[in-house]
Amino acid sequence: MIVKFAVNDFLEECELKNLSPYTRTTYRRVLRNFTDYCQASELLEIADIDRPAVKGFLLYCRNELGNAPNTINLKLRIVKAFVNYLINEELYDESKKPFRNVSYGKVDTRVEIFTEDHLHQILRYFEKESRNKPYHAYRNRVIVLILLSSGARRGEIANLRWRDIDLENGMITVCGKKRREAGVPLVSKMCDELVRFRQYCEEFFEGDVSEYVFCSAKGQAIRAESIGTIFKRLKKHFGWTDVRLSAHTLRHTFASYVVKGGMDTITVQRMLRHETLQMTEKYVNMWGTHLKDQNDKFNPLNKFDF
Repeated sequence: MIVKFAVNDFLEECELKNLSPYTRTTYRRVLRNFTDYCQASELLEIADIDRPAVKGFLLYCRNELGNAPNTINLKLRIVKAFVNYLINEELYDESKKPFRNVSYGKVDTRVEIFTEDHLHQILRYFEKESRNKPYHAYRNRVIVLILLSSGARRGEIANLRWRDIDLENGMITVCGKKRREAGVPLVSKMCDELVRFRQYCEEFFEGDVSEYVFCSAKGQAIRAESIGTIFKRLKKHFGWTDVRLSAHTLRHTFASYVVKGGMDTITVQRMLRHETLQMTEKYVNMWGTHLKDQNDKFNPLNKFDF
């Protein structure tokens, strides 16, 4: 069976399983990279997918596409899911073991965050852009603000509808991983910003406002990748090398602020909707003040005069 056709079958199976649109889009994008690599390497049949092919694809992702270890690991997981589907459908010989001794790469544990100066420069950029593309500049500015103030993921914000916003109680309802809905609180400043943005949209679209909070200039829903494009343009404009310009960096920045401010671990976990405390504790270990406070209180040098 030809690799390209097998990928189409797999994506149809994902749709039948009712996987989230964000997950299906990610699978489609990664497997498009994989089929492009296979075609360029003349690996046209699924029987050609062996260990050298898998390793070659991962090297292609690193050297040609410039993917970071996290992204390469994600792509490896998706290719594994694709091959497992072929095995379950009895289309592929399991004995080939294409992933034998192919391990996930080590990931840099450093978490990057934006400084206040970074954030001020980003917001000023949108103010300048409003002279040329007022709607896009305003929309993108509000996207950055809501990502920063809520710690939400870009896919959650891309899918946000006006009906998901409860301004009276300061809450938004987001649909996160595994289609789980969750309520995320908003501070009053963010609520005020959304009220002003809604009023602007009513005027811009002449009353025919899209059901989606953040849409194109034609009123069409945007995808998570569209939000990613915002940060690609920011990266091109600023050329910063000290921080990664991405929506997820805003999520890390949100976590750093609330942890440094003293928010407890359980609340941080609920705000960020982590399935386990492991990632939350990573933030607390980096930015929490509990260790320093306890050391200041109990350090033995406190007993001595110098």
